[in-house]
Amino acid sequence: MAKIADYFTQSDRKKLFFDYLKLLGILEMVIFIVVALWATDDKYHRVYTPFPWREYLFIAFAFPVIITFLMGVIITGFNYFMGAETELTSEVAAEVAADDRLSTIVGQMRRLPYLGLLFLLLVTILALYNMNHIMGWIASLGEKTFVFLSYVLAGLGVLVTLYMAFFMFFKYKLNKKHMEYEYYSEISDKFGLIILDDRTVLHKDGNLLVQGRKWRRARQVGKLSDNLKLAQSQKRPEDQLPVPK
Repeated sequence: MAKIADYFTQSDRKKLFFDYLKLLGILEMVIFIVVALWATDDKYHRVYTPFPWREYLFIAFAFPVIITFLMGVIITGFNYFMGAETELTSEVAAEVAADDRLSTIVGQMRRLPYLGLLFLLLVTILALYNMNHIMGWIASLGEKTFVFLSYVLAGLGVLVTLYMAFFMFFKYKLNKKHMEYEYYSEISDKFGLIILDDRTVLHKDGNLLVQGRKWRRARQVGKLSDNLKLAQSQKRPEDQLPVPK
């Protein structure tokens, strides 16, 4: 099943975007009128009351963000649970499996942070709206409590930094192992060699060519047969096994 956006042409998407902006503009005017009527409609006290700018600005900024966030969550969830990715045949999937997986990851990373940013923006607007209560709560804290919270936040920052450092290190080691595995697989397919983790090299006929030794340099113990050398010399230059230095 295709994604929801695939059902619309480029002109339809442009029209839908501008219609969405018009809808938000109309809703903003409705919000202003409702807040103005709510501020002036006082049946019991005929006194002058200032316009509630604080409440109006909060609703005016938060409402479009909430609508866009909910729409993004619904569309993303619909695409995910209803089969957003296009189904491929076994032959095509075998050829583009790695690229498709990378494209899927990149696509998810492009979509999810947008919803996260909208959510953080909504939380920020809510925090700014209640800033007086937040500052009053901070002012009510004692000095010892404030110092304790500061130490807690500093400790969390250190833990997050250590976690990111270990994550990047082990991610690098994993990528390095993956690249080595791909290189050894390519060597095995082209030349019939089997390379073990300790740098031991075996030929597919069972002949031991290089004896790997831990903490020391590998030692050559065998050679290719004459028939294998002849077959190796008849290969193209780009398929030649690199000569060890």
